[in-house]
Amino acid sequence: MPVLKVIYFPIAGRAEPTRLALKLGGIDFEDSNPNWPEMKPKVAPLQLPLLEVDGKLVSQSIAQTRYACKLAKFEGKPLYPEDPFQALLVDELVDKVGDFFAPLIPTFSIADQKEKEAKRAELTVKGGPCEKWAANIDGVLAKSSSGFAVGDSLTMADLVIFLNINSYRTGMLDGISP
Repeated sequence: MPVLKVIYFPIAGRAEPTRLALKLGGIDFEDSNPNWPEMKPKVAPLQLPLLEVDGKLVSQSIAQTRYACKLAKFEGKPLYPEDPFQALLVDELVDKVGDFFAPLIPTFSIADQKEKEAKRAELTVKGGPCEKWAANIDGVLAKSSSGFAVGDSLTMADLVIFLNINSYRTGMLDGISP
């Protein structure tokens, strides 16, 4: 098993699906909270979160989560399907979650709090872009007879959907009511 270190701020955010996959799989890893201003010039152009695998740094949170899910098994089943078509379905849902959040990403750089909250409210109103993607994801999930996003066991899709949508619905994002 490789030596793993998840490098991210002490919040759930984009590293949490990777952390959760590793924990569910019983895989040892170091959870590191970096001094980002000090670390950033040393790792540029990479950005957080970072996954260190045997001393090599890898960026891109979805790639990190996919890797962790390929390593991890939960209740004897891999968190990332070995069957190519099932893996395609997992990737489809993960990408839909990315599309759901894509309109919100630019709001994180808005400094003025009232402006940020107004923009987020605009994006999440009934009929807005976020609601349309949420309905798309709901439509796929509604077809499941197992209670899991894909197949009959927990997968990367379940982790990503739960953790991302939960941050949305719990009010963790300023300006978006649960």
